[in-house]
Amino acid sequence: MWASLGTLLLYFFAAYLPRAFAGDLVPDPILLSLFSLSIRWYGILIAGGILAAYLISERELRQQRIRPGQIDGIIFWVVLLGLAGARVGFIIQNLDYFGTYPVQIIEIWTGGLSIHGALIGGIIGLIIISRKYKIAFLKIANTVSPQVLLAAAIGRYGNFFNQEIIGRAASAWIPWRMYVAKVYRPEPFVTSSYFHPVFLYESLLLLALFALYYLVVKKKYDCKFGFVYAVSGYCLVRILVEFYRADYRPIFLKLDLAQWVSLALTGVALAIHIILTKRKK
Repeated sequence: MWASLGTLLLYFFAAYLPRAFAGDLVPDPILLSLFSLSIRWYGILIAGGILAAYLISERELRQQRIRPGQIDGIIFWVVLLGLAGARVGFIIQNLDYFGTYPVQIIEIWTGGLSIHGALIGGIIGLIIISRKYKIAFLKIANTVSPQVLLAAAIGRYGNFFNQEIIGRAASAWIPWRMYVAKVYRPEPFVTSSYFHPVFLYESLLLLALFALYYLVVKKKYDCKFGFVYAVSGYCLVRILVEFYRADYRPIFLKLDLAQWVSLALTGVALAIHIILTKRKK
């Protein structure tokens, strides 16, 4: 299984992605069609990210001596409310559209998830489950939160296949620029052909943060900062990448809504960590 997965990843990064970036092919959002059922890359990659996060979180929670039944409950609530929060967050950002097409609210398989909403929903899920099982919030949050970085990094490739998150037009001297078919180009950049691959920027930075946590931070600090590290780490990456997105629209002090929400979430995570750490002492 691992050999097959490694071969698939090697082909994707060494052959498929360079061809897509060069414009030799246009990514197909549909992996497989069976009669009237379409299996989309977006859904597969979101599910793959959740599965990877689940497998690592299960192992880490066992090391914290949390019972198997409680582990399943923790992961269930975090994933459920995380997905619900992700969809609600996206709907709030696009109220005018969903007010016109309310049926599409449930069509998450076509895209449309907010990672900020997923973070908020996941935190609410952690609060609920920590109270239910009478386990310290930080004990659970520090253990499962870093896996969000991995899940988000994998899920971003769903945006690539959907061609739904486009970067700003890229100069000719940038070797990693990405070709985008005209039908997917943002209106202000419709005459441009090549764009910054913001999905790739975000994914690689998140993977680097995830690896840094398990190789350095966790070993040095004994899993005491997993929650604040994951939330603030994702928010920092989002703030940086946002400047390259085609939909970047600053609203105050040259920062857009997503960047301000990132700053707010970082502040909330820091406050939760400080308050609960002092209360424990």
